[in-house]
Amino acid sequence: MILVTGATGLVGGNLLWYLLQQNERVVAIRRPSSNVQALRTIFSFYSPEPDKFLERIDWRIADMLDINSIRAALCEVTTIYHCAAMVSLGGNSDTILNTNILGTKNIVTAALEAKVDKFCFVSSIAACGKDKNKTEIDENSTWTDSPARSFYSKSKYESEQEVWKGISQGLKAVIVNPGVILGVSGNENGSAQLFSQVRKGLPFYTNGGSGYVDVSDVAKAMILLTNSDISGERYILVGENCSNKDILGWMADGFNKRRPFIPIGGKILWLAGIIAELAGRIFNFTPVIDRGTARSATNREYYSNRKIIQSTGFTFTPIKQCIGDVCKFLLKK
Repeated sequence: MILVTGATGLVGGNLLWYLLQQNERVVAIRRPSSNVQALRTIFSFYSPEPDKFLERIDWRIADMLDINSIRAALCEVTTIYHCAAMVSLGGNSDTILNTNILGTKNIVTAALEAKVDKFCFVSSIAACGKDKNKTEIDENSTWTDSPARSFYSKSKYESEQEVWKGISQGLKAVIVNPGVILGVSGNENGSAQLFSQVRKGLPFYTNGGSGYVDVSDVAKAMILLTNSDISGERYILVGENCSNKDILGWMADGFNKRRPFIPIGGKILWLAGIIAELAGRIFNFTPVIDRGTARSATNREYYSNRKIIQSTGFTFTPIKQCIGDVCKFLLKK
């Protein structure tokens, strides 16, 4: 039996879809407050009858910060996909660090106790090192801590360390480091916010760039690696390295909107991030931009996908195609 954490999120939800297509017995962990209906949106992207797939999921209530509830949820589970995480490039440091690191530590501990066959952890390119001597960051680039690192980045790196500890104790596990993930989500988080803003009309763009990946490719790569004999390895999952200007332009094309045409500099974006964070704290809302997203939007960091391609022959979906498919779906909603 397979267990998925973070099942109502972008990666977890799309992963569930592909596992169900293989007629796997799937258990999904959720908090009592989780929006299970978010999965209906994700499944609707793939099928006109999402409910017949939703009813096949065995839901179990658990809190990633409560190890006893995790232990109870692992009954009869042989494989774990750990997708749950608080995703933010800015935000409250204690909340992000505690949620991501302790949550991962708990499920690794429970997985070792349950003697599961395989464990797959979803990390991020944010947890990868940086190498000025390489044109593309790869799995061997050395991590260095610095004030420029977001709390999210640090939390994912430290979460990876918990998985490596588990591996040293006998856990068979693989780690994936996806780039900026694009796809259909049931929540207004991550790239879903970007699609939403462009659909409304976005005149601005930044000169940054990064590695992007279709969420379907992330799910397929996770299943491929988890079903293999590979263990004790990490893989960057990036379909293409793209400029932010191109990404926003393709989104605008998909929504039949004018492409962003006004470049915005890092200092202005940084100031906007600070103001948005302050407003969010005062009025109790999550800002669309913060200092972390401002820094990320103006950086140009590219990543190598050579390892997974050479190891498995995996092929990635073109990013322009991925964006076009998502835009078509959103326009029908």
